[in-house]
Amino acid sequence: MILTGEGVTAPRMLLLNRIEFESGCSVFELERPLFLNAGDRLWAADGGVVVERASGDRERPAGAMATVYRRWRLL
Repeated sequence: MILTGEGVTAPRMLLLNRIEFESGCSVFELERPLFLNAGDRLWAADGGVVVERASGDRERPAGAMATVYRRWRLL
């Protein structure tokens, strides 16, 4: 999943193992897969990720930020 701007709302059930940010060079690697139900909200805060469940409960899944280096070559 790519996270941009203020946050996202899951349109359907999702199972995530990492979250990419809009710059395309940093990702949040989750320690274990994260299950989102339809309507759950997800956003970045304080170097981590916050999940607000449809019930109103908030969670901060364990994980760490990582940098991804990509090389592009025009053919």
